[in-house]
Amino acid sequence: MQIIVLGASRAGLALVRRLIAKEHEVVLVDPEASTIVEHMKLRVVFVDGVIIDLDVLREAGIEMADAVCAVSENENQNLMASQIAREMFSVKHVITRVFDTDDYRLFDGGGFVTISSPELTVDAFIRELGEEVAEKKVGFCEQNVLGHKINFSLIEPAEDLIGGKIRDLEDTDGRHVFGLIRHEKLQLAVPGLRIEKGDKLILATEKLK
Repeated sequence: MQIIVLGASRAGLALVRRLIAKEHEVVLVDPEASTIVEHMKLRVVFVDGVIIDLDVLREAGIEMADAVCAVSENENQNLMASQIAREMFSVKHVITRVFDTDDYRLFDGGGFVTISSPELTVDAFIRELGEEVAEKKVGFCEQNVLGHKINFSLIEPAEDLIGGKIRDLEDTDGRHVFGLIRHEKLQLAVPGLRIEKGDKLILATEKLK
């Protein structure tokens, strides 16, 4: 995939490294991109400039991008850049980093996925403390998907997750919500799908070689 990462924040740089390791074509956009890339010796295409500048985005190749990830330290610019990517350049997969755990849910209708840094951080701390508040595993299997080994886990969400949305459950261990089982039927995951009592979530992760 051709992926544009907007913002050379710590999260942005970590994302760049992970995407490069997975052999994606990555372009980093940041006002100090060239300096950062040279200092950190990253093998990545870069463009110096503000992430909401149309000319900068065009130079980064946004018109042909498969995905845009807005991960700068400026929440307003992340949201503006995401709207530009979605509405002006019709990028199909737009992911936005936000910081306010309450306000980020207001952008569900924007056509892009928002991920809350505070909520992911809290999830990670809870997991490290050994609390089993987020899931109860009730099934597991491994499947070969287009040459990739994928592990699927079936879990029962905790009571405090009932009524929340699939998007809110993005996992910090590299797992993704594939879908859910409701009334014995499979529903594929979409960001705005709400979790109901009795649902079982299907988490997917690629098995490392």
